[in-house]
Amino acid sequence: MDALQAEIQFWELADHLSGSEGLNIVHVNEDGPIVWMEDDRKKPGSVIRLQLKSYDWSRQLRNDINRTYESAKTVRKRLKMRSANVINVILAPFTPVDSYEEDVSKPLPLTAGGKNQMRTILIPSSELEEKLFPLAVEWKLEHMPDFSGAGAADDHEMYVKQLKQRVKKRYETRQNEAKEVFFYGKPRLTFFLLASIAAVFLLMELEGSSMSTLTLIEFGAKFDPLILEGEWWRFFSAMFLHIGMLHLFMNSLALFYLGTAVERIFGTARFAWIYFAAGLAGSLSSFVFNDNISAGASGAIFGLFGALLYFGVRNKKLFFRTFGTSILVILVINIVFGFSVPMIDNGAHLGGLAGGFLAASAAGLPNRQGSWLRPAGLLTMAAAGSILVAVGFGQEADGSQLQAVYYELGRESVEAEQFDQAEEYLTTALSFDPPENGPIPADVLLPNAYFLLAYAQIQEEQYEQAEENLEQATALRDDFHEAFYNLALLQYERGEYELALESIDRAIEVRNEEDYVELRDQITGSSEI
Repeated sequence: MDALQAEIQFWELADHLSGSEGLNIVHVNEDGPIVWMEDDRKKPGSVIRLQLKSYDWSRQLRNDINRTYESAKTVRKRLKMRSANVINVILAPFTPVDSYEEDVSKPLPLTAGGKNQMRTILIPSSELEEKLFPLAVEWKLEHMPDFSGAGAADDHEMYVKQLKQRVKKRYETRQNEAKEVFFYGKPRLTFFLLASIAAVFLLMELEGSSMSTLTLIEFGAKFDPLILEGEWWRFFSAMFLHIGMLHLFMNSLALFYLGTAVERIFGTARFAWIYFAAGLAGSLSSFVFNDNISAGASGAIFGLFGALLYFGVRNKKLFFRTFGTSILVILVINIVFGFSVPMIDNGAHLGGLAGGFLAASAAGLPNRQGSWLRPAGLLTMAAAGSILVAVGFGQEADGSQLQAVYYELGRESVEAEQFDQAEEYLTTALSFDPPENGPIPADVLLPNAYFLLAYAQIQEEQYEQAEENLEQATALRDDFHEAFYNLALLQYERGEYELALESIDRAIEVRNEEDYVELRDQITGSSEI
């Protein structure tokens, strides 16, 4: 058989396998010629390598087999088919003149089976149809390849060119389809969100501090009591707030990588739906499971993880051949980290993850059959959201958590000289029953709260109430010298010199401060003593 006839057979076989049988072409080398194909119709799948080549000696064949097996390892790794069998089929117009049979496998179905096998089958071109039949049975082909095209072709070289073009076009089409999946949209909204988050953070720092509880509340952080009073918009506004530069940097970095990926895959409209639906789900989950003040885009960002997981369910092969393994590893690390480190809002993270998956399933992937928002996905989201809202609005808040939050708000209000607001917050903090195991120990929180409340009342000229609260603070903490000093000042101003002297002596007993000594001298120097 001449070389041209063998080349025609090679490309007819490649054309049949990639066309009629639907095998995926993963690499084409026209100069070889070599064509790598993937057969994923059954597990664990197989990788088929077709090559047209003649050998003078068996040594050349052995060297070629060794190089092919090394290349096959790389191909299997890239295709994420580590257990796949590799069948290296060589069509040889001329076989080695010396013995080569021990170096190759026989094309029989019985040689197949198992996993991780690599074998080479050399078929003389003159015996192609006869030797190909066992392979066709092993590969479970629908039809045997038809090698009669060459006889009907007027121009054999043109016929080969047409076959090559068809095979190459299928390969390029498959590559383009894979690329189009990841470049459906442009990440415009992602960059807008990043800019918005940065602008809000800057504004928070200018107005106060992103680490300030008071500033977070004023800018719309998630705070359960205010949500219960009707400020439902905090479910969304909290998504744009971040607590400190590190929090901002980590979430912005995650949003940059995950957001651009999800927006390119799903498009801007679907991305917006997924992001805000997941953010709302995260906020609702935090509302149910976390009584602390919380802020950040973490719930929405975990929703982007959920959207990529949905993409993986719908495109499992493409998912794991691209970023799938990395996404799963990063997600697991984040979840484990969240449960290992205190103060991380795992409710928001897991709620956002579930919300993102459901939102993506409701939206669906672009260029797929079905409506934009699928009723089943929407109903599931609505049911889950309704349950969270019902549980959140029906549960009793953790008093120890809220007491600590209100105390912190009162303390910061005093520092900001917002004394009427401080009085309201501190009074609320003291309205809770003393906690057994709160975030701030009761023996620290309660005396400090009474002291700060008294200080705010002094500034508001509510002296009687301030004196009562200072007495409460000193009763709870007998070494609270600042409280004894302030109490002595009030008593001195009211002319209660004996009580004032007793209070200032208690303060000096704890700490001998210059201001304390000066006040004592003033008290003892008065005419009533």
